[in-house]
Amino acid sequence: MSRSSLCVLAALAACSRAPRATPPEPAAPVASADPTDAAPQGLPPLRSDPPIVPLEVAGFPDAVVSIPLGATGPKPVVVATHGMWDFPEGLCDDQRWIFHDRAWIVCPRGRPMPDKTFRYDGVDALIREIDADVAALVAKYPGYVDDAGMLYTGFSLGAILGANIVVRQPARFPRAVLIEGGEDKWTGALAARYAKGGGRRMLFACGLRFRVPTASVSAGLLEKAGVGAHVVLGKLPDKPEFIHWYNGPIADETIAQLAWLLEGDSRWGP
Repeated sequence: MSRSSLCVLAALAACSRAPRATPPEPAAPVASADPTDAAPQGLPPLRSDPPIVPLEVAGFPDAVVSIPLGATGPKPVVVATHGMWDFPEGLCDDQRWIFHDRAWIVCPRGRPMPDKTFRYDGVDALIREIDADVAALVAKYPGYVDDAGMLYTGFSLGAILGANIVVRQPARFPRAVLIEGGEDKWTGALAARYAKGGGRRMLFACGLRFRVPTASVSAGLLEKAGVGAHVVLGKLPDKPEFIHWYNGPIADETIAQLAWLLEGDSRWGP
């Protein structure tokens, strides 16, 4: 078995040991636009309580969506994919804390597992689910969604699959954050393919120190190809690393990189 395969297996095994986010109680309220509070030359501001809601998707399990509250026009999209044996609710909440109301955050659910968690069945299956989720979002909130040049963020399995997805669809995902996974997937040829297709920024967000050297090599390949690439390591106050997870110090490190990550795309605002 190759070293790359062993890294993938290690990441998937570690994900099963990571603490799992508990999904919140289903939320009945749905986002709406109040026509009596329309901004000048804009759509009515979006309102939702709570701001994170289910999204019905034809042919797929419900996705989870973070609403950009107060939006009066098109907002960009973050596609956030969770790890194996996980839930979309936890990562969606984490990504909302990072991006607030600057963007829609669409979190594909994946296939139900016997233990009531969820997983994705590979690159092709996840692409199909993302397509359906984004189409459902555009249909439900016409005029409020700008799905060109989306940002891909994935944790563990979502990051492993995501490395392949963004290379296949670089114009669709010119910016990406791969959290605790996917750093060992890059070659010079793949980096060049991502750059040629429109790739602009790649952030490798690590919680475990052993990932940093490999991520740094991959970042170098991407930089050489013309894609801006950074590597960050989340750390606990009394330790040189964090854990195989996505919030806490890793979210803090991601926030610190946002100005660089979104540079050149005015849709995100200041």
